[in-house]
Amino acid sequence: MNDVILSLTGVSKIYPGTVALHNVDLEVVRGETHGIIGKNGAGKSTLVGIVAGLVKPTTGTFAINGRSYHDLSRIASRQERVSIVPQEPQLVENATIAENLFLPDYPVKRGGLAVDWKRLFQRGQEVLDRSDLALKAHTLVGDLGVGLQQIIMMLKASYVEDSQIIILDEAFASLSEREEQIFFRIMRERRQAGCTILHISHRIDELLQVCDRMTVLRDGHSVATVHRDEVDHRSLAALIVGGAGAATVAPGVSSATSPPAAPPAAGVSLWPVELSVEGFSRAGAFRVITFSVRKGEILGIAGLIGSGRTEVMKAIIGLDRADAGTIRRGDSAAPAESIRSPKEALQRGIVYLPEERDAEGLVDGMSVKSNTVMSALKRITRGLFLNRPAERTLVGDLRERLEIKYASMDQEVRELSGGNRQKVVVSRVFSTEPAVYLLDEPTKGIDIAAREGLLRIIRDELARDAAVVMTAPGLEELMRLSDRIVVLHRGELVAEFQGPDYREEEIFQAMQGASRQGAAPQGATIHKTTEKESIQT
Repeated sequence: MNDVILSLTGVSKIYPGTVALHNVDLEVVRGETHGIIGKNGAGKSTLVGIVAGLVKPTTGTFAINGRSYHDLSRIASRQERVSIVPQEPQLVENATIAENLFLPDYPVKRGGLAVDWKRLFQRGQEVLDRSDLALKAHTLVGDLGVGLQQIIMMLKASYVEDSQIIILDEAFASLSEREEQIFFRIMRERRQAGCTILHISHRIDELLQVCDRMTVLRDGHSVATVHRDEVDHRSLAALIVGGAGAATVAPGVSSATSPPAAPPAAGVSLWPVELSVEGFSRAGAFRVITFSVRKGEILGIAGLIGSGRTEVMKAIIGLDRADAGTIRRGDSAAPAESIRSPKEALQRGIVYLPEERDAEGLVDGMSVKSNTVMSALKRITRGLFLNRPAERTLVGDLRERLEIKYASMDQEVRELSGGNRQKVVVSRVFSTEPAVYLLDEPTKGIDIAAREGLLRIIRDELARDAAVVMTAPGLEELMRLSDRIVVLHRGELVAEFQGPDYREEEIFQAMQGASRQGAAPQGATIHKTTEKESIQT
């Protein structure tokens, strides 16, 4: 192919026990917008990290502008004029837009000993004006929303660094519709100027709209590269999901795919409803969400980044305030906004495991023991005093069940490894024994062996005496555990699937918004937010 600006040949990346990429080949042509798509765990972020100089491949070679590399430093990547716009903006929030745009290469006055602030802000304003944004260069980045911060990073890559290759790593996940249009406009202008864009996304409709070609990754393999006019929504979804047993791994390395968990609980429909939300809405996050979950049932919530999964859970337990709707817990109903904190939710028998457990679920200066029992003090107190033997028994039991490794339960939690820190947060949630568990990606960041144990605990222990609502990094875990799966797309509940015989491709299409586009997945209950009834297809 003519004028290839980026190529990968036989590139693999193997982490202990996991194949992130295996023998990947890729060619990207100068001036094209090339999409990279795949499910969670397909290897997209690893591929991006290699090209951006953040990850060293295990084997293989790649070339940029005709120069070959076995690995690339971040400095060398920048010298090749490669920029990355990540999913989470990496900006200095207490600095101005202009300072962030030109960091670290500020214009200096004659002699080079002082920053030319006047010129800095003048040039910063010129860059902003090219984007059609009504922003001032003196504005603090911390005063901007995530979407605008993403646009600032795109402006930096486009007009300050003048990059030849711009990598967009899920950069659209937090954008509003207007912000997306600004992004699209900058992308078109850059493409016309000869810039190459590597666009990584979970969203099929997004790639079909902006990309010339797309490469599909599945389980660390590059399975196909297709032109936009060769595929439609359904055929691209089929490539992404693949058939049963499509994944392969390098010799001597175990796959992340695991044997099935225990089958879903029988007779769940006879048990009482523990939680229902009706007409649940929060401006800018989700609208008219209605679902229920029974004791003994696991309800999976599927959706892409930005679908509203986490936002719904946070609103249920009062971390965010819902604008409208009703929450029913057992026989008690209340306005959605009446639960104002996780403490109030816990009093009603609802507990939440946050997705960002390290930031939201731990107190670093406290011991493992104190972090574990902080939500379950009623279980281990006698009057006004802690029952120390009961406390140590509870912590020891959870340690054994979750295989948490630490020297002593009195050790500060900050001293533990990342995976063990996360397990401590999981143990704290388990210790409360509520009526409803809200688990936001409970296996995120946990190794394969511990994950299998955790999935069995959710299925065999938590769901035995409570209702469970959960999300997961990928569909496989939801299909293994869930009795039902509801699908969110851009803040709306669009479909529901009844287990245990799920078809992954159908759920994946619903996650992409197929029901909105008149291509309803077979076997799904399609939910219309503007109508009271649902339509069986």
